[in-house]
Amino acid sequence: MNERHFRLYERIVAIEDSLEALGPIDKLIERIEELEKMVKQTKTVLGFDEACKYIGVSESLLYKLTAAKEVPHYKPRGKMLYFNREEIDILIKHLLRLYGLIIPA
Repeated sequence: MNERHFRLYERIVAIEDSLEALGPIDKLIERIEELEKMVKQTKTVLGFDEACKYIGVSESLLYKLTAAKEVPHYKPRGKMLYFNREEIDILIKHLLRLYGLIIPA
């Protein structure tokens, strides 16, 4: 085995060792999903895509709602849209009460 092949072999062994240290891929995916949930629960400012997923609406609908000023949002530099999660929660609760889907406590 020449030196080039030996270095390649060493790299492959190092990669295999790293993968083995990570453990089963399904466990790693579970850990990533748990961390994503934790981040989402503590995050107060949402980007446009995050807000769409959080509210459960399409991008086009959210654009229409922001253009009509129906949803509280911020455009600090005139380009990107940001949303305060607490304000979105208040809006959703208000709409649910308005349509009788939540009975006020």
